[in-house]
Amino acid sequence: MSEVRLSDVDLNLLYIFQVLIEELNVTKAAIRLDVSQPAVSRSLARLRDVFDDPLFIRTSHGLSATTKTLELAPVLKETLAGLERLLQPVNFIPQTSQRRFVLSTTDFGSLTVLPKILDVFQQSAPNATLDVKSWNEDVAQELDQVDIDLAVAVLSKEPPTGVRAMRLKSDRMVCLARENHPNIKTALTLEGYLQANHVQVVLGRRAYFAVDRELERLGHKRHVSLQLPTFVPAARVVKDSDLLLTVPCLFAQDIMATIPGLTMHQLPFKSRDFDYSMIWHERFQHDPAHQWFRGLFRKAFIDEAI
Repeated sequence: MSEVRLSDVDLNLLYIFQVLIEELNVTKAAIRLDVSQPAVSRSLARLRDVFDDPLFIRTSHGLSATTKTLELAPVLKETLAGLERLLQPVNFIPQTSQRRFVLSTTDFGSLTVLPKILDVFQQSAPNATLDVKSWNEDVAQELDQVDIDLAVAVLSKEPPTGVRAMRLKSDRMVCLARENHPNIKTALTLEGYLQANHVQVVLGRRAYFAVDRELERLGHKRHVSLQLPTFVPAARVVKDSDLLLTVPCLFAQDIMATIPGLTMHQLPFKSRDFDYSMIWHERFQHDPAHQWFRGLFRKAFIDEAI
């Protein structure tokens, strides 16, 4: 027999072969396949050429499988089942899934975003795992290389090619201070803001912030005397010092409920609003499990009528 390449074989022949094995009768196979008996006979002739074997022997009762066919039968059945799985749409069933979903966000995101989706996640997918990893702006550039399904963060620039982003909510910056701060009487003034020392949360390599650009535009500069990599410790430092912390309003509201003794103040100068975005790599776009995961965040924020 000459060498057979898969590209030279009509894969429909394999299904006809399987039906012939099950029916052991050309007429019955034709009825089941909804084709003519001569069409099945022609397909059988082609199968004999492909496998270089008679495959079936005619008897008074129909067909009898050759040894070759008996050897091929279990492999053929498994192969066809695999092809069916390959071609059928993949369904994601949260209730039975054991998938590990990896979310990247800041500690602020963990404090503010996670409570919005965690109960639904655990109830809908009780056997799945949610793994939260830290976020910095470099992650957006590395989503094609890192083990992260989804990130929720603020993007200071357009995501790179191959990375998708969806706006979830807008926010604005405010200032956190301890109660009875000496620089704040009834309201935080620009003079009081500039006279105070500040703590700054630095994520990744970022060293210059939007609030500083706004101050620079007005001809002013604040003094950052402490830098920290996460938000919650920064808020605790502010509670026990005269430092000021400029943070997103959502974080300020949530942390004040957790750490008593903090007060929130509007910034004494204009500052641009910004968006929280949901970010993921293009390779996950059509993954049913990932679509479900993204939907949890989308629904959580849509329900807030944003």
